Amino acid sequence: MQVIMFDRQSIFIHGMNISLQQRIPGVNVQGVSQADDLWQKLEANPEALVMLDGDLDGEFCRGLLQQLAQRYSTVKVLITATDCRKKWLQEVARLNVLAIVSRDSDAETFTLALNSVAMGMMFYPRDCLTPIESGNHNIKTLSSRQREILTMLAAGESNKQIGRMLNISTGTVKAHLESLYQRLEVKNRTQAAMMLNEVH
Repeated sequence: MQVIMFDRQSIFIHGMNISLQQRIPGVNVQGVSQADDLWQKLEANPEALVMLDGDLDGEFCRGLLQQLAQRYSTVKVLITATDCRKKWLQEVARLNVLAIVSRDSDAETFTLALNSVAMGMMFYPRDCLTPIESGNHNIKTLSSRQREILTMLAAGESNKQIGRMLNISTGTVKAHLESLYQRLEVKNRTQAAMMLNEVH
């Protein structure tokens, strides 16, 4: 089985490669983070399964999936996402997406999903098919650290100030904020703060 992972986190690709090699005999996982690299890998191996990072920008993912469907109409796609209930994910089944798997799933779930996709079957866990009712639900899915950072952000604290208060680096604060923005489906700190203020 050939798998091409389009993912922004090389450590996720590496970990997935190790886990899958232990569970799927003969699996070959190749990682890419640029569309041009994806096209090159698919040109060399058009039968490969594509595992796409669904936490990338929704418009970018949708556009990439449309190009994939046009260029390689038989390619099978599995999407990984922190929150499988994002609105744009509900619309992708027509673009060769046979599976959506939460990024924090265990290795057995990924193995099951990839084997299902390889056989042409769909793999959509129930929680991936449940739409989000409102932004309040998104806030409830944040980790305690993310909620803590969101509260400080809403109070007007800078990344540097948040880092000092929590005794973490500004880089770690930025990483938490990026993840937080994706989970809340917002683009900046102002929108995130507004979501928190709507809840309170």
